[in-house]
Amino acid sequence: MKRFLKKIFSSDSTQSISELNLKGEIYEFINDLISEALEKREGYSIKLSDLQHYEELKNRSIKFNKDVIIYLLELKNLDFKGEKHKWKNDFYYVKDTVTKLLSLLVRSQRITLNQNELSDLIKLLLAKKHGYFMTSEWPFVPLLSRIEKIAKEDSLSPEIKRGLGKIKSMIQSQRYVYVDEKKILEQIERIQGGHKEFNIDKGDVLGREIVTSVKSLSKENQEHWMNLLIHFSKGLDRSTPTKTWLKQLDELLLNINDQELKENFTNWINVVIQLLREIHKTNLWEFTFLTSRNIQLLRSMVWTSAVLNDDDLNQTVEELGLWSFKKLSGHGSVSAKLGNACIYAFSKLPYQDGVSRLTKFRAKIKYPSVHKLISKAIKSVAESEGKSMDEIEELAVQDFQLNKDYQLIKKFDNYKGIASVISSSSVALLWENENGKQIKSIPKHVKENFPEELKAFKKQIKEAQSNLGAQSKRIERMFLAKRKWSFSQWKKLYIDNNLLAFFGTKLIWNFSYNDKVVSAVYINDQFVNPEGIVDFEFDTSNVEIWHPALSTVNEVQEWRHWLMEHEIKQPFKQAHREVYIVTDAENQTNTYSNRFAAHILRQHVFNALCKERGWIYNLQGQWDSHNIPVLNIPSWNYKIEFWVDTEGVHEFANDIGILNYVQTDQVRFYDNNGQLEMAEVPPLVFSEVMRDVDLFVGVSSIGADPNWTDNGEGRFQGYWNAFSFGDLTTSGKERGNLLKILIPKLEIKDKCEFEGNFLVVNGKKRTYKIHLGSGNILMKPNDQYLCIVADRRKSDKSVFLPFEGDSMLSMIISKALLLANDEKIKDPTILSQINR
Repeated sequence: MKRFLKKIFSSDSTQSISELNLKGEIYEFINDLISEALEKREGYSIKLSDLQHYEELKNRSIKFNKDVIIYLLELKNLDFKGEKHKWKNDFYYVKDTVTKLLSLLVRSQRITLNQNELSDLIKLLLAKKHGYFMTSEWPFVPLLSRIEKIAKEDSLSPEIKRGLGKIKSMIQSQRYVYVDEKKILEQIERIQGGHKEFNIDKGDVLGREIVTSVKSLSKENQEHWMNLLIHFSKGLDRSTPTKTWLKQLDELLLNINDQELKENFTNWINVVIQLLREIHKTNLWEFTFLTSRNIQLLRSMVWTSAVLNDDDLNQTVEELGLWSFKKLSGHGSVSAKLGNACIYAFSKLPYQDGVSRLTKFRAKIKYPSVHKLISKAIKSVAESEGKSMDEIEELAVQDFQLNKDYQLIKKFDNYKGIASVISSSSVALLWENENGKQIKSIPKHVKENFPEELKAFKKQIKEAQSNLGAQSKRIERMFLAKRKWSFSQWKKLYIDNNLLAFFGTKLIWNFSYNDKVVSAVYINDQFVNPEGIVDFEFDTSNVEIWHPALSTVNEVQEWRHWLMEHEIKQPFKQAHREVYIVTDAENQTNTYSNRFAAHILRQHVFNALCKERGWIYNLQGQWDSHNIPVLNIPSWNYKIEFWVDTEGVHEFANDIGILNYVQTDQVRFYDNNGQLEMAEVPPLVFSEVMRDVDLFVGVSSIGADPNWTDNGEGRFQGYWNAFSFGDLTTSGKERGNLLKILIPKLEIKDKCEFEGNFLVVNGKKRTYKIHLGSGNILMKPNDQYLCIVADRRKSDKSVFLPFEGDSMLSMIISKALLLANDEKIKDPTILSQINR
């Protein structure tokens, strides 16, 4: 063994080791101990306290124990799993025993080790010759703890300092640095006084920006910032900060000015946001983001933002979270760790601001796992405030200083900026001069003299617009939430809050008192229904959102007519919402519905819609990845399954093996007791679920793609034709009913008529048949297909629609307006088809 040590180290550096007694009895003792361990092993682990030899070792001399440490280190370095070694078949158990024994001996307070001995142990630790260096298998932590204790009372020898540097370099040179290794690096930096060396990872844009910022400070400030950054580097193995971490944070923050903290954090986070933008813009398969060390620094900044609670910083953190979670093709989110840190930070803000931001996150981010995390965060806030999740989400909604006309008005000397809520997804900004004359662009005087105020105004508008979209989705979910308010609660939330009043005054509500129920809309400071002003005991009533599935056909028709007559545009379909009822065929199948079976869906579009509507589904590929789309409805304790399979479409996939298509099958309903019969499903639940499934099929079917005939698989052409021009689903029938009301109001009314499942438009060149379900077009007399790819995001503003959100309805009207004046069409692609 001495020969082995001399081979590794020069004679002048191994003096204290060579003086240790390495006699044959050490070899015999360790051999016997390991043999006993192998005899007494249970499962995959060996318990040292059960070994007689281990108890004997504790009673041996300190010198003997030191010899054992040296021998064990040599034993690990010799790679004793070689072919000729007697323990090769029990390598795992021997390694486990040696690792545990080494850790206990180095940790033992009974065994004293001086600096020379500690230095020699470091050399042996670094003498590993075989494979990847797993620091968890070596006694680094107890060894460094001994050195750290000495460093607090005495200066370290040059040999130990060099040894620490070598350990650090060895870990940092490895391709992957794991959590345990990062802790070892932190421990070494504490021993070395790492903050004085200004040791920040400069391997990415964030690290370099931090170094530049901190180096520009005074020496005293540098010291405070480095202490904070060292603290930030801790907690790599935790998803949220510990109480101890937060307590230490409070102490460190006392040494740095709040404004300086906010400005630096905002600047550094913006650097990362810009990097994320570039990553998404270039969309490369391989990209460079941040080092793991700097991701931890950034996570800590985000955690700290909740303590600082600054509006600008919170907005920057929100933007970071959205970019971190944004899906990158082929990768998913760039950094879920950073996104999760933002969710944590928002959960620790005052609930009015924090829950509002969490609600926006949920509306914009589609990952089910993130939705689950957000719901957990909101629930935690709600419990701490003694309220339900629904209550806390409603109470957290800010009105952004909107007035009763849903306008945000800001004065800049003689100019006024007027931001008006146009819909649940848009806010329009106009400017007026001192004479009340409207100006389209921002006045030069405002730009030059009020740059900061203008920036804040724009930010407020953006926040209001973002919240409108989130609230629209939240309120629409209430159809299945069983949400009920007292009148005073409802009024405070949906009438007195001017942002929520945009929804509250356009939706129909049910008011109940004793056994009486009336439906009404609150408009112009009074309650009305299709018959006029409603006289009712509103102040003592309870309130619920109205749904057409629970109303008579006559009542639904009256509300639809009233909304059209008064030109009230609902933020989503309510009065005109499609109603689905159980059919005779579904009663016959009894436990499932086949209404939307046998459709071929574009899987990526279908997956996006599932996430949009709250269904849980993962993309399926050409491997064992089968799963069923599931919708959970907690308020009803229901689970719904929409079966899809890949049989017959398995050979069609993209470059990474994700299937292009799936085929639809049954829809099934379950409660806590098992599968339900169709007749047992409540009408409201059935209607809302089937509406989702109709949406999935209507939008993601290959038949909804007007370009399919040019680019699609020939074997599915029959299905494409049947879907594009065949029978209408419930949504298609409802669309047709509404078009029969809208078309007579248009200038082209004399050129239009309805024929079965089509809106027929008589142009000057041809006669066109627009399908009411798919929006696809055939031309008479030979039913020649006409491909027009319309932008679903755009709608004709000249046509009043009584609700937002039906892009197919807007698209059919746009196509009708275009084709009715086909002599004015200039698009060569369309003309070439018409003139054939």
